[in-house]
Amino acid sequence: MAVAMLKLPMTSVLLAGLLLGAEGLDVMPLVIVAVVVSYVATLRLASSPALPHGAEPNPAMPAV
Repeated sequence: MAVAMLKLPMTSVLLAGLLLGAEGLDVMPLVIVAVVVSYVATLRLASSPALPHGAEPNPAMPAV
């Protein structure tokens, strides 16, 4: 969740590691995978939607 809000994957891993403490060393690979998946999903869902088939882009609207 932190990576989705902050968009800083390394910081999110460090925050999770600090919150879990010494017990967190065992689950750190799982935390890293979860952060990467969340980051990629956030970037993918935040991309602009595709234009309908045959639609022309509006030059007055800025590209995102």
